[in-house]
Amino acid sequence: MMEPTALLPVCVSPATRWDRTRHCFMNPESTHNIGTRSAGQLVPLPPHPLLRRYYDQDEARQRFLNDLFNRTAPQYRNIDKATGLGSGLWYRRKALLRAGLTAGMHVLDVACGPGLVAQCARQIVGPAGSVIGLDPSNGMLREARRGPCHTLVNAIGERLPFPDACFDFLSMGYALRHVSDLRDAFSEYRRVLKPGGIVLLLDICRPRSPLLLSLSRFYVRTVLGIAFSASTGNRDMKTLMDYWWDTTEHCVGADTIVAALKEAGFIECGLHELLNGLLRDYRAVKPEAAR
Repeated sequence: MMEPTALLPVCVSPATRWDRTRHCFMNPESTHNIGTRSAGQLVPLPPHPLLRRYYDQDEARQRFLNDLFNRTAPQYRNIDKATGLGSGLWYRRKALLRAGLTAGMHVLDVACGPGLVAQCARQIVGPAGSVIGLDPSNGMLREARRGPCHTLVNAIGERLPFPDACFDFLSMGYALRHVSDLRDAFSEYRRVLKPGGIVLLLDICRPRSPLLLSLSRFYVRTVLGIAFSASTGNRDMKTLMDYWWDTTEHCVGADTIVAALKEAGFIECGLHELLNGLLRDYRAVKPEAAR
């Protein structure tokens, strides 16, 4: 079955257009639990404190992010090349394989951005598998359409418009800082994964080395921020790099993230680190038996 090339907003019902993973798009006649809060919900766990330099209240956070990414999306691939020194796609592919992604799997890439993780996943799963990219920014989704993943959904990770247990693998590349509540997000990730399904979270974090921390801060905020702003004529590029570093520096620690994954019901929660904790890959598994 051919995959649709149009962006699919949360409000539509494309089940008649795409059904490779058991009608995984929102269906108004479905009885599945789609993106609803459970009774007795725990206290929210934001990935970082409120950053008042960018928005005055948490309710304005998503609007700020959508506007910022919509205005900077065309330059995002160049940002990835600069921050990863050209190794971005290679590293993503290696991380996906290390986490257990194999041919034939059905993948959801949350906060897909311009589709870099989705591109690597599409190559691995092959024609027998499928990849859906999800992002709240229409600008990012337009950029993602340039890649091989053309099944794209406009939504947020905390409210996934899919029924229960329809994906084998869920990835999120360098966007954990952008969710409003880690508990909400991880609960949703577990819900849409099949038993035995894998979640992989790629992240750029505050390194433990004071020297590497200072160098990283200078490179991202000063060098890249000024260079991209000047070369593109887009002042939002400096805001983007400042925001990226501020969320990196203030993000909760690895122990908090691993604990939240376990609290959401995941098992085999592990952490792979490189460069003194600058790069961190979190992997967890949904239990085979209901818990």
